[in-house]
Amino acid sequence: MISEAFKSTVRGGYFHTTHVFNRIFNIVLALIFLVICAPLVGVISLFVLMCDGRPVFYKGIRMGFHKKPFMMYKFRTLAPDAEQIIGAQLLATKHKLVTPLGKFLRDTRLDELPQLYNVLRGDIDFIGPRPERPLIYDHICSHIRDYDRRFEVNPGLIGYAQLFTPHNSPKRIRTLIDNKLVRRKQVLFWDVYAVLFTGFIVVKTTLIKMASGVYHLLRTRGVFRVYHEKRELERIRQEGARVYFWQDAFLSHPLEGVELVDINEEAFLMSSSTPLVEPWPRFFKLEISLGRRHGRLRRKRCRCEGEMYREIKGEDAFLYVVRYKPVSPLNYYMVHQYFLRESIA
Repeated sequence: MISEAFKSTVRGGYFHTTHVFNRIFNIVLALIFLVICAPLVGVISLFVLMCDGRPVFYKGIRMGFHKKPFMMYKFRTLAPDAEQIIGAQLLATKHKLVTPLGKFLRDTRLDELPQLYNVLRGDIDFIGPRPERPLIYDHICSHIRDYDRRFEVNPGLIGYAQLFTPHNSPKRIRTLIDNKLVRRKQVLFWDVYAVLFTGFIVVKTTLIKMASGVYHLLRTRGVFRVYHEKRELERIRQEGARVYFWQDAFLSHPLEGVELVDINEEAFLMSSSTPLVEPWPRFFKLEISLGRRHGRLRRKRCRCEGEMYREIKGEDAFLYVVRYKPVSPLNYYMVHQYFLRESIA
């Protein structure tokens, strides 16, 4: 009974031997990263102030260990009144609340750096499920099976779902991934590895995004050529991807596929060597090859419903723009994970 009572009071950690060891580990690591990242925090703060104005930091209530509320800090990446606008919804592109600099910070996860202060305070650990807004929990997450298992441990600065899924992944899928972390018995090697791996991914992503941003700026300002970008959503080029389509929702065998050229959150472009005839297809299956693993070819697929938006006659192919919508939360996740490639790792 005494041991069970002791376990129930342990904050943050997955079956830790002692609470003291966990706190020492997180405090020492947070201090090291604060010293290393202090110049970067100063630079980002200055850029946020110059580009987006005040406030530089966002602070909001999150649910921690045993659902205890705490104040979490981030660099501001949204319009100042964004939380009142979106309410109990999940942030989506349609809200158009992300600032230009904020998109870069969110994509690279650099907006999370101020949470090192939360680690020092003991609100969160380095490793654990990401903390949730109370309003989102009440309206969306409280109905998800086993979601409350995350409250058995301290939330974390780094979590499975944060690393391996896009920002706007369905909560049910993120719950399945996070619960694997909750079930994992914590060992020092895993913690250190997860932190170093995340650091490597963040640095790599930051450098790639910066290089891409510089190239885009030079391109749109006419350094390479006179060009004005009109698209609000970036199209992701696809290699070796196919589109299969059919008209009837109950047709078990789709028609022959065509090439998937590029895709964004609202539409995709496909190319066919022959013209399509009406009636236009209404149901689509996107398929992409991810290479071989253990001698087997890995493919990922998702199903969508859509409408033909535009037909373009090219020099040697017919191009079709399709506005689409995934048919389920799982298919939504597949689009953002494997076709839009929004996951940081």
